[in-house]
Amino acid sequence: MKFVILLFGLLSIKDCNSINKNNHLEPQKSTSNVELNGAYIITNIGDKDVSSYSLKISFNPEENRITGFAGCNRFFGNYKLKGDSLQFDAIGSTKMLCDGEKNAVEMELFEALSKVNRISYINNDTINLLNEETLVLTMQKKSQENEYVFEYSALSRGSYKNIIIDKNTVKVLNQRYTKPLTKSCSNKQWGILLNLVKKIDLENISDLEAPSAKRLYDGAPIGNLTISYNGNIYKSSSFDHGNPPTEIASIVKEILSISENLE
Repeated sequence: MKFVILLFGLLSIKDCNSINKNNHLEPQKSTSNVELNGAYIITNIGDKDVSSYSLKISFNPEENRITGFAGCNRFFGNYKLKGDSLQFDAIGSTKMLCDGEKNAVEMELFEALSKVNRISYINNDTINLLNEETLVLTMQKKSQENEYVFEYSALSRGSYKNIIIDKNTVKVLNQRYTKPLTKSCSNKQWGILLNLVKKIDLENISDLEAPSAKRLYDGAPIGNLTISYNGNIYKSSSFDHGNPPTEIASIVKEILSISENLE
């Protein structure tokens, strides 16, 4: 898999004043007992709600390493934490293409991480990451429940479909920048998905080869399958919508079936 290293120096060319001044916080007490450990969901970039993009970051305090999901790509790197001082270094990511909206949010996240220099607790589960006294990111401790989330997208110049299914809800977007259609996910449908995902080698899902290449010349929409589990994000390489790799064909078919008849 190809990787790209993101140079925070380039991202930081913009002055820190580019962060919305409405995010300026009152001075807060130093937090000397801050501990970052495990997975967090990023809910806000500045004052922008990004909870619908499933942005995640996980901290490994033993190695001072981070991993996460930025909306399109997985990322990884190092961090330094001392008291309430926090800095991210040498952030890199996988190099996969997504639609313009997800790419834009991803770049906002990387730029925000490059500006972080302080940390502050709101409560036991919610943490603010700051640039001096200005709010940069808000994240919440991820539940330890080992629940799956399935996402399938099919994109082309003239069509758009994005499906997100968790234990309780099915969400479908048939157009960009619109409110998703929703319905309940039944126990039977969820059980079928769980049985199918157990047959997939998630660690190697990104290495599966597409059986056809019509998407490369606009002969088919670009399909992608993403499966989230226990703080980890597993994403397939792209394939022709309607002709996924054999290893994931059954689960893609089931996701599409579950999403039908939403109006």
